[in-house]
Formats: sequence, structure tokens, C-alpha cells
Amino acid sequence: MNTNRSTKSKISTRLPLIALIFGLGIISIIISCETEDDIPPPSAYVEPEPLPVVEGCPEDPIVNDISIGLDFECGGPEISFFGEKDGSFTLEYVDNPVASGINTSEKVVEFIQTAGVEPWAGMFFDLSGKVDFSENQAIKLKVYSPAAEQTILIKLEDSGDGSINKEVMGTTTVANEWEELTFNFSTSDSDKYDRLVLFFNFNGEKDAPTTHYFDDIILGEAGEIIPPVEAEEPTTAAPAPILPESDVISVYSDSYTPTTVSELPTEWSGSGFEEIQIEGNNTIKYSDLDFTGIVTDYGNPTDLTAKAFVHFDYWTADGTELGIKLVNTAVDPAQEDLESFGTVIQGQWVSVDIALDDFAMDRSQVTQILFDNLVAGADITLYIDNLYFHNGQPTGPTSAAPTPTVAEADVISIYSDSYTPTTVSELPTEWSGSGFEEIQIEGNNTIKYSDLDFTGIVTDYGNPTDLTAMTHVHVDYWTADGTELGIKLVNTAVDPVQEDLESFGTVTQGQWVSVDIALDDFAMDKSQVTQILLDNLVAGDANITVYIDNLFFYALNESSIEPTGAAPTPTVAEADVISIYSDAYTPTTVSELPTEWSGSGFEEIQIEGNNTIKYSDLDFTGIVTDYGNPTDLTAMTHVHVDYWTADGTELGIKLVNTAVDPVQEDLESFGTVTQGQWVSVDIALDDFAMDRSQVTQILFDNLVAGDASITVYIDNLYFYR
Repeated sequence: MNTNRSTKSKISTRLPLIALIFGLGIISIIISCETEDDIPPPSAYVEPEPLPVVEGCPEDPIVNDISIGLDFECGGPEISFFGEKDGSFTLEYVDNPVASGINTSEKVVEFIQTAGVEPWAGMFFDLSGKVDFSENQAIKLKVYSPAAEQTILIKLEDSGDGSINKEVMGTTTVANEWEELTFNFSTSDSDKYDRLVLFFNFNGEKDAPTTHYFDDIILGEAGEIIPPVEAEEPTTAAPAPILPESDVISVYSDSYTPTTVSELPTEWSGSGFEEIQIEGNNTIKYSDLDFTGIVTDYGNPTDLTAKAFVHFDYWTADGTELGIKLVNTAVDPAQEDLESFGTVIQGQWVSVDIALDDFAMDRSQVTQILFDNLVAGADITLYIDNLYFHNGQPTGPTSAAPTPTVAEADVISIYSDSYTPTTVSELPTEWSGSGFEEIQIEGNNTIKYSDLDFTGIVTDYGNPTDLTAMTHVHVDYWTADGTELGIKLVNTAVDPVQEDLESFGTVTQGQWVSVDIALDDFAMDKSQVTQILLDNLVAGDANITVYIDNLFFYALNESSIEPTGAAPTPTVAEADVISIYSDAYTPTTVSELPTEWSGSGFEEIQIEGNNTIKYSDLDFTGIVTDYGNPTDLTAMTHVHVDYWTADGTELGIKLVNTAVDPVQEDLESFGTVTQGQWVSVDIALDDFAMDRSQVTQILFDNLVAGDASITVYIDNLYFYR
């Protein structure tokens, strides 16, 4: 952006000006001689180097206001990065590499990501104020991408509360050419967000360096009307509830057995209704919603007097004001009350818990539940899941973390009641960005980090910890609200300091989770580690609470390469089970275990008197039930298996129906694999997209292509409802 400066002709004043300058020079020499002793020596004062002046640019700091636009001709805002992992970022304001087409400006932003950054890596900067979408409802961004079909994600956040956010994705359509992407928001997003987060090639491969250029971030042009975007559907399932079934009265959720529901929807509902599956999870879709009703049981009303909250998860792309109504038709006159969802957030799953005391009515005989669109005449779509009543979501663990099984001789412990710790001089450090409390859970010492941004532990600066003989770091965590967590190791004994951060992987809320990370993943000198940090990886969010126990390093030696305890004993009633392999149940017919065509070693061993399968050198392995009498799983809802592995990283289970032509099969992942302990896996059978009425084969797969070197122990393989 160039600014033309106007000039005016002036009468020449050259000779008088020269005379004046000469006279002033003589006077200044006389004065300087008299005051020479008052001038500091050259070594005590260094003239500040003047900042470069760009013609046409203001001297004041840049205002980060996307309503007037950021064109980067005079630089840009202060940028923060996240997700470096094993890579790094470079950002510079450079000359436009291809000043043509839709972008002929002189300066643009060059953003380089090296190999090894996280798939979700990106950058953010704060805006000068909350974005106002009342006039223009789109953010526009010019992008010069190295490839087409890359996802560019813009996320807006409240800088004070990262949980208030909205994400909108765009996709590049050309390579090595400027194009303008449009990211659609809505008027209801006004005055919520003052931080802009950018992701380039979001969730794409980050195995090679890439360079992106971008420019001109601005709201839609003044007066531009952006047509409403057709409502989109959620692509991920609603969050899984974490309360035990005994604590809830469920109306609709795959996680619980529902109470009696006689009408869903009611005939008098003012909406469309469809039950759909999202990632195998049953979900209600209400379209053209005015109001919609559910009847539990008029003959046996639901007594909610012992419950304190109603919970549900919702997703909408176009709803702005929503409410839930409870009705008691068992009294005369009928009693009812309607409560608002509160501020509606679009485009993501939102969990709502409303106090039942807010409903001013007799709740001892509730028979109807209604969802209402509170905007008269609006045609919106609303997705609902996990509708239940409860007495409060858990804010902390009620049971202790699992007891470690690694032998003490193979461990360097930082924090665990199970081991003698190494020297720890600071826990927490003074510079930690979190609250700290040591609590006891079932008599077990546990760390509680509140308002976690990051927190540090120092072992001993004078005697650093040598981890070269160790193979893994282990930690158990529990969180009700954390979503992205990581651990960092630091070696301050070298110059420059070395450090590396590794993610916990997918975070599971509401239960103890064991994390084991190979120390080889930390690209640094691990011979003199002095600091260990636990990090909340969500930029700008310091509102989560995380409980930590059993933080230690260990060597995967002979004592830790096989389970020392038996798999957990199943608790499902035998009448609800079709068992394939378990001492706890009578098995169905199994004609081949293993099959001749299995790609693994097989051995049946006993652990604490419990029969267990050991698959060695596992590529894949098969089980055949009975080709002549296939197994009908249509009445079952889940498959269960317990596994133990010291070296597996990606595992899956496949079901096969060979009784149909063509054969039908489907493979589902175990999810994040935890090493060195028994792990129970339960997968919804609806996730298997196939005819499950005549299943004849079950396979376990090592999902790492080309790897047939792992060992996996299996027990308690069964189907249940």
C-alpha cells in the first residue's frame, strides 16, 4: 500500500539558511568545549539504531482490526506459534513472490513450516477488539499455497476464555497461485471473539518443509451481503458421557440404558425427525424445528426429585435461541416450565447442564420433554444426543490412579507412591503457570493442577537425571475439561539448552488414563534432564484442571515385556453375552483358533491361573466361529476385548461375514494404544458397516504397515448388549 505525498514549491532560502547554520555551528563548538566533562564516555552510551521507515506507513503501532483490514504492507501483529513438536516455524513480511492476478500488493506474509510439526500446528494473534459481524459475516483471506485441496482453518476465540470459539474451514483450489478464500460466520458471532488463529494444511502431512504466503485479512466489503450458508451436519459424535450409569436417568444416549420412552417424537411435534449415526453413534436430527416433544410414560411418570440437573449435547449451524421444557401432565392443571440453553454456539458440539431447581414446577411426575426454537418463524436444524438427568458432573476422580506394575529396579520415579522417588528439588517450580495441590484419593497421594497453562518440576540442577538407560516415560492423568495435553523434557546442563515436547495423544475425559511415550520421541540429549513440564496445549486456555500420578521413567526390560497380572474379570451378565474367548463365560462354537492362514505366532498361556492368548510377531491373526452355523450378532450392541502389549502402537479388530456373496467385512481401530498394562476396549457394533447376522471370522490386526514384530496378549473377547 503506497501513500502519495503532496509537495508545494517554495521560495529559495538557501543563502540565509547557510549563514544561519554556520553561525550556530561556531556557538555549539564553544558550548561543547565548556561542557565536555558532562558527556558520558562512548562506552557508556550507544545511540539507538533508528527503526527503518517505510514510505507511506504510520509511525504508530499497527492496529489489528480486521474490519479495516490487515494488508501487512507495514508489518503485522505480534504472532504466537503452537505445535512445533520436532519442527519449527518461520514468519516474515516479504516482497510478494508473484505480484499478479488478484494480489499485486508489494508486501505479503511468508510462513514456513519445517518437517516434524504437529498436524494441528498453527499461529495466533490478538485483535484490537471483539469482531462485529453485524454488517459483514465473512472473513476473507488471500492465500498462495504450494498445493490444491489443502485445508486452511480460521478459528476465532475469546482471548480470555479459549472455550468460547468457532472454527471455519476453507480449501485451496489451486497451487502456486493467489486465490481468495471466504470463511463464513454469522451475525450471532458478533462481539464474542478477539483472537484469530490460523492453520495452514490443517491435519495434513507435515513430513516435509512447506511455504505458504498469505495477505489481506478483512471482513466482507462494506455493504456486501453474504448469502446464508446451508446448514451443515456435525462430522464427529457428541462427547461420550463420563458419569456411571447408576448416577443417571437416561432418556436418549448410547452410553446408558434408557428409561421407558413411549413417544420419540410425539405426533404433535412441530419438526422433522430422523435418527442418524455419526461415527457409529446414534443421534437425533430435528429439522425445520419449531418445537418437538418426547413422552416418557404417561402411566409411569418419571420422578426427578432425586436428581439435580438435566444434561444434553446439542449441535446446530443456524439456531440462535433454544430452550428445553419439562412437563408434568399427571397433575391438574398440568405444570410445565421452559429454560433457555443460554448463549447458543454454532458449528460444534456443546454440552449443557441446567439445574432442575430452575424449573418452577412439580418434578415428581414428569411425562414430557420438549426442545423449543425460541425464535418465532425460524426454520433451523438441531442435533441432540446424551439427554439424561443426574446429580452433577464429576470434577475430579473418585478412585485412585492404577497401581504401576513395572519393577522398581527398572524405574526412575518422579512422583508415585509405588516407588522411591529420585531427588526432586522443586515441585512445583516458582515459574509454573498453574495452581498446585497435593491431595489423597483412596489414600493415594495425587497432584492436582488447577488453571493449568504449564507447570514445571525440577529434579536437581546440581545432579541432572540421566535417562539414557530408560526407554519410556509414564504418567497417569485424569481431567474433566482438558482436551490437548503434553509433557516436555528439558536439559539445562548444555548450552544452548535442549528441550522437546510430546503430546499425550487423544485426551479422554472423566477417567484415569495411562500414557507411555517412548523417550526416543524426544529429540534431545537425555543424559542430563533437569526439568519436566506438563503443558496445556490449547493456546490461550488456562482454565482446566488435571490430576497427575505415577510420573516415572522406565526401561522396557524382561520384567516389563509381558503382563504379570491377569486381565480384568468381566462383569456383564452371561445372558447378555456371546463369548468367543474368556474363562468368565461359556464360549460359542469356535472351530479355528488360530486359523491356518493367520500371520502370527500363537500360544495359550496362563496368568494367575487365567487362560490368555499370546500372539507373537503379529501381522494379523484369525478366528473362525462356525462356517456352517454363522454367529448372529444383530441382538448385540458391542464387542469387548482386553489387550496387553509392550510394543504395539496401532491395533484393530475385523469382523467378516463369509455367508453372503460378495463377502462383507469391516475393520475398526482400538483407538490410542496404551502399552504395559491391560486395556479394555468396547466398540459399538454399529460402527461395523456390514451385515452382522452371519459373522464367521474375527481377526486381530497390527495396523502398522510392514510391521510384524509385535506381541499382543488377548483375553475376554465377547459380544454383549
